[in-house]
Amino acid sequence: MKKLIIPFLTFLFITGGISVTAQDVIDEDFLEKLEENAKPLWAEKNTAFSINEAPAKWNNESAVVIGYKRSITFDKQSRGGFLTARQNNLFFFEKVHFKIKLQDKNAADEFTQVYFRYSDKADGFSAHLIKPGGEVQTVDLKDAVGVESVNEVPEFFKSFFDQAVGQERRYYKVAIPNMEVGDVLEYVTNTKSKLNVTGEGLVQFDPQYEICSKKYPLMYNEIVIETDNKSFFKSLSSNGAPEFKKENADDPEFYRYVFVDKDRATEKDVNFLNDLRVYPVVKFQVVYASSEKVKGALIGEEGELKTGFTKEELCRKAWENYARTGDEAFERAGYGYITVSQSLSNARSELKKIGAKDWPEDKYISNCYYFIRNKVVYRDYYLSDKTFAYYLASLLSERDIKADLIISISNRVGTLDQVLFDNEIRYALRVKDKLYFNCTDHSNPGDLVSSLLGNEAYIIGEPTKKGQQDIQSFKMPDATFKDNTSVLTLRVGIDATMNNLLVSRTSVYTGISKANSISNAMRYTPYMIDDYKSYGGNSPMDKMSDKQSDEYYKSVKALKDQFAELKPEFVKQELQKEYGQKVVYRDFKLQNDGRNFKKPDLNYVENFELPGMIKKAGKKFLVNLTGLTGSQLQIKPKERERKFDINMDYPRSISWDISFQVPAGYTVDGLKELNKNIDNEAGKYSCEATENNGVVQIKIQKIYKQYKMSKDKWKDVLAFVDAAYNNTFKYILLKPKS
Repeated sequence: MKKLIIPFLTFLFITGGISVTAQDVIDEDFLEKLEENAKPLWAEKNTAFSINEAPAKWNNESAVVIGYKRSITFDKQSRGGFLTARQNNLFFFEKVHFKIKLQDKNAADEFTQVYFRYSDKADGFSAHLIKPGGEVQTVDLKDAVGVESVNEVPEFFKSFFDQAVGQERRYYKVAIPNMEVGDVLEYVTNTKSKLNVTGEGLVQFDPQYEICSKKYPLMYNEIVIETDNKSFFKSLSSNGAPEFKKENADDPEFYRYVFVDKDRATEKDVNFLNDLRVYPVVKFQVVYASSEKVKGALIGEEGELKTGFTKEELCRKAWENYARTGDEAFERAGYGYITVSQSLSNARSELKKIGAKDWPEDKYISNCYYFIRNKVVYRDYYLSDKTFAYYLASLLSERDIKADLIISISNRVGTLDQVLFDNEIRYALRVKDKLYFNCTDHSNPGDLVSSLLGNEAYIIGEPTKKGQQDIQSFKMPDATFKDNTSVLTLRVGIDATMNNLLVSRTSVYTGISKANSISNAMRYTPYMIDDYKSYGGNSPMDKMSDKQSDEYYKSVKALKDQFAELKPEFVKQELQKEYGQKVVYRDFKLQNDGRNFKKPDLNYVENFELPGMIKKAGKKFLVNLTGLTGSQLQIKPKERERKFDINMDYPRSISWDISFQVPAGYTVDGLKELNKNIDNEAGKYSCEATENNGVVQIKIQKIYKQYKMSKDKWKDVLAFVDAAYNNTFKYILLKPKS
């Protein structure tokens, strides 16, 4: 049951904030309107878009973006003082101008389709194809068709504040049949959207992270944000990115903020790094607030370009946000929602009925965690860190169990002094010197989170009436490669045709390695049905009538039958992705789901056949046993010079124990060539191959010892990563005895 954390704007759009017209083929009458609405954008003068050539230094690049400009205006449209229905809506207008030169076939193939939005009568779009000789051709939109998902839409065609909505099919695409290498593609588009903010004191639009480096070099990149006096703007530039500048707007009642980046090459470092921590990036957000002083909101003053918050501001606002959690919506109930406080009231009653007041304190704490997890299991999106912390702390307070509130930030995003958005604040609880992080469908109390390993954090208390607040510095716990392990035991033979490897693989995961593997392992496994047992809850059938129990039983059986049908195909697809070839699925058996802290290891067995690991050489056979480790990372030549420091996500150890039964009548050669041992400060790769009584034993280990290192250690990383990659292409030789 895959979880999706629904972005704020998505929720608003789905609930009717913006009307959407959905159809498969675009209306011909609207095509003229689209072109007409786009005409004023072609007339706008910008010297960055007046050229059709790219600098010679980028001749070898696949494509070069000549210009990319986006302008977004936020307008409440009630500044005149008249009370009208329009005051219920917040309007935002977006204009985009994009121009790219396509310098090889890959780029030309990628841009053979253009995408645009068609949702409002004010929307406009027009695209031109400029041939090398200067001929300008207008792209015909008459054959445009709807896009099923916004995930289909490439970055350069996505709207900033509309990209979260794909299901409503607000985007369309159309093919460009005569696209050729050397062509220049240029398009302009404008969109209008509205959001009903009746009764909303605060609307925080999805934060935007603009990484300056794109897939292609970029000659000119501009972002313009204009807000009225009901909206607030904040931004922060990192790693050498240009900053937003405040400028005078044409309308004196508006505020204008402009970002410009020029002459930006692509980055060559793509492995073992966090983009937001090393690439030049500017992050920004627009916040609509009906009052200048919204308690707990991370905003500045009207018209201020807010670039950050002090430690004291951050901790105070974090607590204020946390304290308001009880009034927030928790889950859907009928045609509306119940609040967190209402859900907690129900939870207290339920826990009381199952004797929670008599549980030993440690059992009460862990069962409360599992109680919350059980609620998460039946949701289609996870709780926020803040909601989880508030919920657990509230349940613990029923037994006067003290819980310290901790705030931090994901180490993939930045440091605490770089927090700019509410959703960047990560919350956790410390209870009796043990940390409790937000739960997933499969997590256990005390499970660590890779994005918070070793992070700087604060323990914060409730501010006094005089505004004083207790703030203590704290460091999140770290982990070693011994804490996060993957142990794969493979028993391998050859079928009678000598064409396929027969594999039985047992996989055991611990720590963060388990957290990263368990979702796929548990996909189409009905763990949710008995999850109530994790906290000693009552079966859903306990209070059912005979008729209701019968209906429930039928529903559960139908679910299990459906999962039994879907699971084999899913496992097969995952194996095929892992090995990059067709796989014959045989069986999957879950030994231990790892969803209980008393038995925390994930353990399962897969049986399958691999047809692509054997080559015939006359009467001999070449067998690729080291390839059973699956595809390994290849560092390409252009990536071998390192610019940025190294981040491997988390320290971990992966082991493969391969036992291969040599077919009767054959002997083995080539084992010595498999042996390898690279061991340094960054990591380790070792392979030890032996034979004993007709069984080949291959023990392989790959260790990421450190996860944050200086770029000076890149040669050490290359040493063990290259060894792992190269060894996957080695074969042993089976020779007939006679």
